[in-house]
Amino acid sequence: MQKPSDQWKKLRRAVLERARRSMIEPLEVVHLALLGASALYLAGFLRLNVFGQTGEFSMASAAFILLAAAGGLLVPVLTGSALTLHFADRRLGKLLRE
Repeated sequence: MQKPSDQWKKLRRAVLERARRSMIEPLEVVHLALLGASALYLAGFLRLNVFGQTGEFSMASAAFILLAAAGGLLVPVLTGSALTLHFADRRLGKLLRE
C-alpha cells in the first residue's frame, strides 16, 4: 500500500481545519450558555434553601424562581450539548495532529 502524497496530506489538513472553523468554533457559545444556566440555577438553589423566604412574596421573587427553574431545565440539555461538542473538538484535534 502506498503512503499518502504530500498534496493529499495538505488537502486533508485544510479540510479538517475548515470543518473545525465552520462547525466547532461557532458552537462554543454553548459552553457560556451552560455556565450561565448553571450559575443561575445555583443562585436560585442557594437563595431558596440557604437564605429562605424573607418577607412577602413579590413579583421579583416570582420572576427569580421562574428563571432559576428555567436554568435548572436547561442544565441537562446544555450539558449533553457541551459534552458532544467537547468530544467532537477533541476528535478533530486528534485527526489534525496525525
